Amino acid sequence: MITVLLLFALVGAPVFLALLLAKEFLPVIRRGAGLHLEVGDPIVYRKQKVSTHPTPRAYEVHPAGQGDTYSYFVDKFWTVENVLNDGRILVTTRTRKQHCLRADDPNLRKAGLAARLLHGKRFPRVA
Repeated sequence: MITVLLLFALVGAPVFLALLLAKEFLPVIRRGAGLHLEVGDPIVYRKQKVSTHPTPRAYEVHPAGQGDTYSYFVDKFWTVENVLNDGRILVTTRTRKQHCLRADDPNLRKAGLAARLLHGKRFPRVA
């Protein structure tokens, strides 16, 4: 009996916890047309960039064929300002710029609990 409890504690509990948190840390699961956004929702937008020097927040960094530049992604932390009737959303950046995005954009996801806790100050406040 103790062996079964020990096995569950060492294997079962971490697997169960990983499954509960999978939607938070694997954003691919949450992408798609089923995204329901409301005004004031914090979102994370995965933006692709190209430059000679990737930023410290860059991930999935790939060099160009000639090796002069790098292609990479950075996460942008925005807030939904308005939900339009045609399936688009109006978002606000930290610098108060506005972008119009499609709600089914594969690079768009709702900010989960971890993103809101770790990067809470990066999300702009909507009036």
